[in-house]
Amino acid sequence: MDEWEIHPGDSIVGKVNQALDLVDTVLLFWSKNAAESMWVNTEMETALTRKLSDSSVRIIPKRLDEAPLPALLRPLMHVSLEDGVNVNEAVRRILGIGSQTELIKAMQQTIWDAGMQFRDFGGMGAMIDCPKCGAPASALEGTREVDYERDDIYMIVKCTKCGWQDGCEDLW
Repeated sequence: MDEWEIHPGDSIVGKVNQALDLVDTVLLFWSKNAAESMWVNTEMETALTRKLSDSSVRIIPKRLDEAPLPALLRPLMHVSLEDGVNVNEAVRRILGIGSQTELIKAMQQTIWDAGMQFRDFGGMGAMIDCPKCGAPASALEGTREVDYERDDIYMIVKCTKCGWQDGCEDLW
């Protein structure tokens, strides 16, 4: 979020303070390095203070290594992404989504709520924007090309705004 919301000349401390006043969920990445960081500890203290005055604020500790959680965070359910933990499962737990099906429904709802459109480009799959410049799906053009030597069909997608293009074998 910092690259989207904090611009050159902005106060980093001021912007982080504003964000901590607005969010309803704080995801706290905890590790040995985080435990030694004054900045991380200051953000954690701010989040805990806010939680005390507003019980709807969620703090979700996410352990990155074996560093013990601070005493005030230990009663909170944490998420671990240590070796062998499925990242999709961890994301669903953070979002409070029980199954992969519910996650897909939530993603679809997000697309509808944002007014995004997507286009299906065969072997390239569904795209909502240009991966290079972010132009909407309406700026993407798809063509199929035949390689008669290899007897293959390829889907080529090109952005009319920035010229980006990519392709793959079209399995459809």
